[in-house]
Amino acid sequence: MDIISIRNVSKKFRLYHEKNFNIKYAALNFITRKKTSYYDKFWALKNINLNITKGETIGIIGENGSGKSTLLKIIAGILYPDDGEISKKGKIAALIEVGAGFHYELSGRENIYINASILGFSKKEIDANLEKIIAFSGLKQFIDNPIKTYSSGMYLRLGFSIAIHVNPDILLVDEVLAVGDENFQKKCLQKIDRFRNQGKTIVLVSHDLSTIEKMCDRVVLLDNGMMLSDGNPIDVISQYHKILYEKEKRISIPEQGEPSKEETPQADEIRRWGSKEVEINRIEFLNEKDTPQDTVKTGDFIKVRIHYFAKKRIKNPVFGVAFYREDGIHLNGPNTKTSDYHIASIEGKGFIDYIIHSLPFQPGIYFITVAIVDFLCLFDYDHWHRCFTLNIIENEKIKEKNGVVHISAEWRHHGQG
Repeated sequence: MDIISIRNVSKKFRLYHEKNFNIKYAALNFITRKKTSYYDKFWALKNINLNITKGETIGIIGENGSGKSTLLKIIAGILYPDDGEISKKGKIAALIEVGAGFHYELSGRENIYINASILGFSKKEIDANLEKIIAFSGLKQFIDNPIKTYSSGMYLRLGFSIAIHVNPDILLVDEVLAVGDENFQKKCLQKIDRFRNQGKTIVLVSHDLSTIEKMCDRVVLLDNGMMLSDGNPIDVISQYHKILYEKEKRISIPEQGEPSKEETPQADEIRRWGSKEVEINRIEFLNEKDTPQDTVKTGDFIKVRIHYFAKKRIKNPVFGVAFYREDGIHLNGPNTKTSDYHIASIEGKGFIDYIIHSLPFQPGIYFITVAIVDFLCLFDYDHWHRCFTLNIIENEKIKEKNGVVHISAEWRHHGQG
């Protein structure tokens, strides 16, 4: 049974050209009969069709500005579509904006009564649940202080605690879990999991893709207001990673051969440096059959091939690579010297392979550094810093999705019983 039905829903907003657009401009426009437009129409959602059945947990993902929050607000009834229809069955609790609906001058206790009333609680029901709400929020010592003295994390605690204790049929959650501390996030996720087990319907918007994958039955991908996918979490998240990868592609390097000034990419000097006595002119990500690939799965074989051109004979060069997560965390930085792989000299064209038999990194976009340096690792011949992009997607054979890396290991039990 469909508990939420969204049919051909579209929503537009006005983007004004002038910050100080006001009624004076409108009046002048009317008097002079000009038809100057002081705004553009921005379609935040375009022809969205989505059916959500009772008891489903649906994740909505996409980049900032893709329409996720707008869709959630339309489901909640905070916004109304310009086109299309939406129907809902049951009581809705929406945790969409931290502190939304709170009165800053009133205390936390007073705001519980106001907010819970808006969500459909009677005073008798609020009285019966008041202590549970306060206890879950962890704000007992602050509950009689004015809301204006609360931090954003405290707003979240109180708002979420109220929302989940009204016992809704549909719970809408929009990214706000990212504001709380780790212990409170854990409590919230446990509570949401209990809601799932009770057959409640949950619509969750989050950039935390590991949480989305673990908690959701289906995932919807939005991009520029349009729905691109609706299906299995792993498949849809993988598609999202591919889209992000395409948008994040870094510098492309010329084909193998001696690069001329015209061929060499105009890289930011901060990201490329060195004497250029030997130059890196191409890198490839290859599979076991030496087929190029930009997208690989966690646990796959991958070969990083670095093509170079040495303008003269270089003795004892050292080749290195480094892997960085999208947030800048340096994950690994091997080189031929520390690996005891000695190269006596290079001259002219050549390439070297760095072979990973089981790629350990969890899904995401990773940036790669490649470099050629002298034997003492003090002098750079050519250094490309985080200039190459590798897209790693989910491997359906690997169930463990926590953390940064996947460790290929096994369990062995030797006890009795």
